[in-house]
Amino acid sequence: MIFKNAFLFSIGVFISRILGYFRDAIFAYYFGASYLSDAFFIAWRLPNTLRRLLGEGGLNASFVPIYGELYKKDEALAKNFFASLFWYLAFINIMIILIVIILAPYVVRIIAPGITNPLVLNEASFLIRFLIINQLFFSINALLMGVLNVHNIFFRSAFTQAIFNFSMILFMILFSHSLSIKAPMFGAIMGGFSQILFLLPKAKKLGLSIYTKTLKNPYIKGFFKRLIPAMAGFGVAQLSFFVDTFLASMLGKGVISYMYYANRLFQLPLGLMSVGLANALLSSLSLGDNKKLRTSETFAVLSLLSIPSSFGLFVLSKDIISVLYHHGHFNHQDTINTAHILSVLVFGIIFFSWQKVLSSTFFASKDTTSPTLSTFFGVLSEGISGYIFAFVLKFSFIGLAMGTVVSSIVSFMFLFIKSKSSFVDFKLITPHLLRALVGSFVMSGFILFFKSYIHIHWLRLFIFIPSGAIVYLMALFILREPFVLLAFNKIKKRFKSH
Repeated sequence: MIFKNAFLFSIGVFISRILGYFRDAIFAYYFGASYLSDAFFIAWRLPNTLRRLLGEGGLNASFVPIYGELYKKDEALAKNFFASLFWYLAFINIMIILIVIILAPYVVRIIAPGITNPLVLNEASFLIRFLIINQLFFSINALLMGVLNVHNIFFRSAFTQAIFNFSMILFMILFSHSLSIKAPMFGAIMGGFSQILFLLPKAKKLGLSIYTKTLKNPYIKGFFKRLIPAMAGFGVAQLSFFVDTFLASMLGKGVISYMYYANRLFQLPLGLMSVGLANALLSSLSLGDNKKLRTSETFAVLSLLSIPSSFGLFVLSKDIISVLYHHGHFNHQDTINTAHILSVLVFGIIFFSWQKVLSSTFFASKDTTSPTLSTFFGVLSEGISGYIFAFVLKFSFIGLAMGTVVSSIVSFMFLFIKSKSSFVDFKLITPHLLRALVGSFVMSGFILFFKSYIHIHWLRLFIFIPSGAIVYLMALFILREPFVLLAFNKIKKRFKSH
């Protein structure tokens, strides 16, 4: 059942991710890297951050354990807990929405103090007054998702983001020419509302209702006690995006957009590899497995995956940005600038990946403070180093990307030093690291040598992503990488058995 649920959830997430990249590509087509795109990303920063705190991030982490425990004991009490919490959260979110609507220009100036263009400020203030409405929808959606997950309904929950992305895509295609930047704004609002409509039929079948005779539920207080530290943990992680937006706002038109587009691609390997392996490690260690051995093995596997991903994104950065975004209003210079940012960001993938693995090991040791502190020091170093690189050393937006890389190194090193080498056996993982580096250099050399003969960007990706992966695996096979040899032998045995 666990693997079936994980598989269904993964399918939903994968579809959502694909639609998310289509959404970004279409947004880039219509709005490029302009004052309109900057205004939208500034306005979207607050509701997107609050979504992590009072949505499927902090809220779910606090709500699901309590609701699940109550449902096993007393179904009626669990339903009353849901209904009571719905109204408490509705009140909190409506207050947040009203404050942002009234103080919109000041909120925008706090998020992006470097913006002086009145067009951007006015547009961002207008957009944030509407986009913040989504915060109410996100909280309701998170509550419904939490309930459905307790009842082993995972695909529908994971698919909600696909509904959101599809709504934005549809509105942009149909109305961008007539409504301009208001088209994705209305698409986002309709997407948030549609997520609730999508989950509502299943919730009703489970007997959920927001009607309750009393809001006094003994478990509400416990929920908010859990929510505050959970929000602190998720909030520290979200500070990184605020730091990027804060500093990028001081570097002129389009930089906020460049950082957004590059970060979306930078997050892809982290989301596909690091999160899954880190969660699997947490489950394994929770069952009492050998901590140092399992963590070291996860480090080795993650290094074999993340190092070639970094190299591949580096050598194909311009081609990837060109294929995804270089259309419509996203021009050649926008492509070059975004590709430069991406080619720097990729050096942080390996360190962010390692940090996620070490965080899971600390969580399994019931230490939630150290991972939060590592993220905090990472964000602090990102702000300081990003400012130095961008403004003191005059590297501009490239400096912001360099600050993100420094952040990844600091976050990892904090946890590594804190662990006192008790979680990771570097003697075990060093040979794997060296093989991954050699294989990645061979793969990169192969791509760089042959891609000069092909001048069409999409064809380069079509040819060199699979062929580069094959060259990398061949190099690891020649270097006698144990994990590759093990996989090869298993495939060989399967063919022989048939």
